[in-house]
Amino acid sequence: MSDNEYSKTRKAAADALIYWAKTGMRQFTMRDAVNDYLEASGANRPSIGGEETILAHRKIAANRLAIDCIYALSKEELSKVDRELESIVGDIPLQYRGVKR
Repeated sequence: MSDNEYSKTRKAAADALIYWAKTGMRQFTMRDAVNDYLEASGANRPSIGGEETILAHRKIAANRLAIDCIYALSKEELSKVDRELESIVGDIPLQYRGVKR
């Protein structure tokens, strides 16, 4: 994936989060966009640490998204985004669960 494609994926995820936080609509679209970004960022790549490492990488990538949203959200909306990102991060895709390498 090129840097341009990665940037577009990150922007799409941040835009979806902002829209959802402000309107409460399109939650599933937002979750899909965030998961696409987490995949594009490499956060789901299996590594030596297994599931714990994947979880840590997903948290770091989600924090980047939260930072991207700060400019557009109120304190309450940002708290809503943080809670939702926590939930998404904890839902590690099945193909990466139990990975030991």
